[in-house]
Amino acid sequence: MNASKSITIPVALVGGGMFGGDVVLRAIEDLERCGLAPYLGRVGLDHLAADTFGVGFRLVAIGTRTRETASRLSELYRQRLPGAAPQPFWGEAPWEDIFRLGPAPKILFVATPDPLHAAPVLCAIEHGAHAMVEKPLALRLEEADRILAAARRRNRVVGVDMHKRYDPCHRFLFEELVPKIGKPLYGRAVLEEPIEVSTRTFKWAARSNPFSYVGIHWLDLFGHYLKIRPASVHAVGQKELLARWDREAPGQKPIDAFDAMQVSVDYREGLRVYYVNSWINPREFEGPVNQEMEIAGTLGKIEFDQQYRGLRATIAGVGSRTFNPHFTADVRRLPGGPAGGASGSPLPPAYDGYGKDSIVVIVERAVRVELGLARREELGGTYPDLESSRSSVAVLEAAEAVALRNLAHSQAGRGAPVTARLSEQGIEILDPLEDDPRKRRERIYTGNIY
Repeated sequence: MNASKSITIPVALVGGGMFGGDVVLRAIEDLERCGLAPYLGRVGLDHLAADTFGVGFRLVAIGTRTRETASRLSELYRQRLPGAAPQPFWGEAPWEDIFRLGPAPKILFVATPDPLHAAPVLCAIEHGAHAMVEKPLALRLEEADRILAAARRRNRVVGVDMHKRYDPCHRFLFEELVPKIGKPLYGRAVLEEPIEVSTRTFKWAARSNPFSYVGIHWLDLFGHYLKIRPASVHAVGQKELLARWDREAPGQKPIDAFDAMQVSVDYREGLRVYYVNSWINPREFEGPVNQEMEIAGTLGKIEFDQQYRGLRATIAGVGSRTFNPHFTADVRRLPGGPAGGASGSPLPPAYDGYGKDSIVVIVERAVRVELGLARREELGGTYPDLESSRSSVAVLEAAEAVALRNLAHSQAGRGAPVTARLSEQGIEILDPLEDDPRKRRERIYTGNIY
């Protein structure tokens, strides 16, 4: 079934920080400029391009916490795409005004801080809109359940921006190599962010942790490609640098957040994966992030250094740096066709990379439902959907609870014996050193986590 006539779908963005104001906004710009069709081949959806050929997009609103950021991003967008007219909204809950004052978007892009994902997504669903939300979907499984129930009830697509699923190297690793190493036995996945993330970029670091912020990517990769189910969690973390940040950076306040976390997850299928995450890499580190992975099986082993992909440069006054142009990269647009930049100026570059791919997939899935070409449940498993995020959110919630208890025990010189058990009955924290016998087995979530 083809879209028989042209239709313009209004969209909006809430959150204008490091990711929302850059990657997400640039992706929206390309969609408004060119539609979906040019980007579907990268994600295996080109055979469906005719269905949405007549669909265009229009960014109608940008909402952020401060007026300054919302106005700046709206003006920048208008400069890059003449004729565009997003309106700025600001406040503690700008999504409410976006839907109240209209024109109401049909797709809401949510790039708010980690602890503030549920409210705008639920607001979007309530008003009949689809949503794309940055990872993680939520920090508590109860919030994920509320979103899932609402999306099912209203037949709305909510996709989570799990862009590492679309990294060509990850696809090759899991689809081509992993099947050749026999039964997977154990794995290790490392992702370490720079110190600026926890001390300057994100003012909400104390309300999250490095495992929830970036470890979610690895949880999603292993769960999505290997179809494995978490059964138990052991987690430890350290609070040394950020907790004393006032000493490291005079004039700043201490940040009550983990510097780093190490989380072991045992899966029902017999695989153990050790997840290592931090957000205190020194500024002098040669890459934007440090990331690596290994998977060992009965017939072989795979190692992948994602941080160093073979591109390194040494520049006077800068030093040696590594780069990952596969994530996002500017592509120079050749002259010709209708003008798209400011009057008399060259066209802004196109935006390419796996950082954009998951956004495109989620938008295409939402558009199919919006046009009546499919129902939400028919598209399950073809994009980073809510169902595939639930068990990962359960691990995030369990890991934080376990790590906090183990930190207290470790600081008292008693080791780190606390674990969590995940099952159809819920999330149960097992703490053999708890003074209160009633709390040695504490259920923090009741219900099937799968």
